[in-house]
Amino acid sequence: MAVDLVVLSAIAAEIHKDGGQFTFGLGAQWNNENEHALNFVKEVEKKFRRKSKSYAFFKKDLRRDSIPSILKHFLENSEENFIPATQNIMNRLKSSLNEDGRGNTQIGHVVFIHYAGELDQEDIGRLLVIMVDKKDVFDFNQNLVPTQFKSIDVDTLRQAVLYDLTLFDDVYPKTSGLEEHEAYLTFISGKSKGAFFKEALGTTDIIDNTVNITSIFDTIEDFGTSLELKAPYIRKIIEEVETLIHEKKGKNISLNGVANKVIASLPEAKNQYTSDDFLKFINERDVKISEVFDVTQGQLEKATSIEGRKGQEYFYRVKKSALGRPKDKDKIIYYDAEKRTLQFQIADDEEHKKLLQALPKQEQ
Repeated sequence: MAVDLVVLSAIAAEIHKDGGQFTFGLGAQWNNENEHALNFVKEVEKKFRRKSKSYAFFKKDLRRDSIPSILKHFLENSEENFIPATQNIMNRLKSSLNEDGRGNTQIGHVVFIHYAGELDQEDIGRLLVIMVDKKDVFDFNQNLVPTQFKSIDVDTLRQAVLYDLTLFDDVYPKTSGLEEHEAYLTFISGKSKGAFFKEALGTTDIIDNTVNITSIFDTIEDFGTSLELKAPYIRKIIEEVETLIHEKKGKNISLNGVANKVIASLPEAKNQYTSDDFLKFINERDVKISEVFDVTQGQLEKATSIEGRKGQEYFYRVKKSALGRPKDKDKIIYYDAEKRTLQFQIADDEEHKKLLQALPKQEQ
């Protein structure tokens, strides 16, 4: 069920050049009942659900001009500190733009909207920061207040970041052991690929890749189940994707590439499905998988294996794809859930001899 939203604060800034340097001007704060801002947020929420995104957490950063510090100060009094927060973020964006090699960057407006669920008293809200071309979304008056809102084509937006302030307030500055549902920073890469926006808005540290891989495999299982595929076939698709990721370890892996592999691995009876169907399945369920990520061997092993240890007595690592129940004759490792025992066959003769030699001597 859709949540009713309310805009708490909104403002726009215009970026322009002055003497070869980028600068900006903030407009007037929009009236909280500005219907264009609310329509904009509703459209963005709806359309971003269908688009691949990147997710992130902040590293702990106590500098006064860091994004976490700006947001923490903003949350102390969001109404009073909204304008200072937007000014500080725009100063970061201006500095990033004025670094060497960015002189030809084309910029229009940056829009800031703080909004929340209307009836949720515990919802601190979200802060949307979005960069748009001058005439792509709004018609502004001389005070940069919108007089008309146009329908959004998300693909024409330049770049955007969405801070979930409620999650941020709960999670930050925690940096380890975070789950994918705790990702409080969402980045949408539109038609502008410049790194300046990501650097200025603090989105360069993307979500842990182990989380990405685990979420991918869980989603493949859910997707296969929705297509009524049998468990062994779903496992086969997961193994195909695991091979793809293994071959690309250390290089960028795109979610589109994973989607193509999933669809190519479907049985012929399901050839009506496309990679867009898999991506839609991800986005409509708001599964937090970054659109581009890379993986180390250790991260891949962590996501595809189960490890266990008891002191110095034993250590094991089992690939999830190799694990089955005692009745699953196609598997080589079995887990008996009732007895809580792992069982596997030793095929190598040398290993067999060593294990025999290690057994306690039988009493005569």
